[in-house]
Amino acid sequence: MALGFFLVAQPALADKLQMECGPSRGHVFNAPEGLVDSGSAGWDEDSISTGLSIFELDLDSGAVTYRWRDARQYWLDAKDEGAEVRLLSVDDTDLSWQVLSIFGDVTEVCSFANVLGDTPKSLCVTSKNNKLIHSARVLVADCKAVLVPVSD
Repeated sequence: MALGFFLVAQPALADKLQMECGPSRGHVFNAPEGLVDSGSAGWDEDSISTGLSIFELDLDSGAVTYRWRDARQYWLDAKDEGAEVRLLSVDDTDLSWQVLSIFGDVTEVCSFANVLGDTPKSLCVTSKNNKLIHSARVLVADCKAVLVPVSD
């Protein structure tokens, strides 16, 4: 893990880096399996119009917390929902980073780009494979990067 440079360069700045990401847009591919017939299979536009997700990276341990607000406006935590969530990589020159989340038959990789810039983005690729649906989607969302101050 390459957090060392950032932690040495900014030792008292923050304990955590939080990415707050809003609605996302992109595309989904549905394979002609399960509930999807051959006439409905293929590429479509996709979005999560009311989405709000928060990814939080502990800059000391590398632990990641992933929470989101669902369509009912309830907050859910990935680990509470049984997911495995882990940090894949961090680029300590610009703080871009990647997270892997595995929810049973759903695997998601989210990358956070332009973290220190004016328009941070999340780029999430999700693959779902079960008896009902086999799909892959790519969604992009605008985010806000928040450095959570060092706790006393």
